[in-house]
Amino acid sequence: MPAAVAEAAHHTEWSLTPFEVLADADEAPLYEPGGVCDAAWPAEGDSPPPASLVEAAARLSADLEAWRRLAAERSTYDDPAVTAGARARRGDLRLDPALLLARVCRDLGPKPPPEAPTALALWGGALINPLPSLGVSTEVRGAVLEAQGAAERVALVQRAVSRSIANLEGRRPLF
Repeated sequence: MPAAVAEAAHHTEWSLTPFEVLADADEAPLYEPGGVCDAAWPAEGDSPPPASLVEAAARLSADLEAWRRLAAERSTYDDPAVTAGARARRGDLRLDPALLLARVCRDLGPKPPPEAPTALALWGGALINPLPSLGVSTEVRGAVLEAQGAAERVALVQRAVSRSIANLEGRRPLF
């Protein structure tokens, strides 16, 4: 490896500069319609998923809506039993969860139906692990991408969202 390349690789810089969620008027559009979650479901030529998988995906879909309501509500974070990485300290959120989640949902596009379980699991993993992070869910995105099939993806996101709901309700902290 050339010395200049080795030197550059050795000096990777990370920034600890605080970030700010900008108002819509100040933000450049990051999402272009036509992404994976905008496609028609099921895709042409796909066979329908088994009924048991559609039922599991329907439960996941309902839990994702419950999670979104809890995570967007600022008062959720007032409970000291709630683990939230977005808090600088108790009662002090660094960002507006409702604004962040509204933007994440806008960028993700419409939630896929239970009849498209893989798309729903990918969408759900992105929803509960937004960037910047709220810190209220375990990281699941990588595992969902590596999962072997729709049933495993749905199960992974279901476990993560159930655990996160328990955290957001103050019943079971993440850590």
